[in-house]
Amino acid sequence: MIHNFSASYAGHVVDENIGLEGTPANDRWYTNDQLVETFDWALDISKHLEKLGYQEFWMAEHHFQPEGYEAIPNLLMLGLYLSTQTKTLKFGCG
Repeated sequence: MIHNFSASYAGHVVDENIGLEGTPANDRWYTNDQLVETFDWALDISKHLEKLGYQEFWMAEHHFQPEGYEAIPNLLMLGLYLSTQTKTLKFGCG
């Protein structure tokens, strides 16, 4: 029986213009405001995961990714902040 549940989040920018007919990754240049939305998503996801009973939330880190993939530059700082906003969720980086 499964006893623990975890989820992963790579810190991507939400964009409807992706996929086969969308803008190619190397041609995407998001604004700082769009890149910052990844932090809001991380907070919303972590609160939702905790509400659903998840134990762990894993995140991926990369630097200077203007195309919107893995746009979280410092997971330790983000994990520290998210830990102040949740009670039971554990955070991991990969």
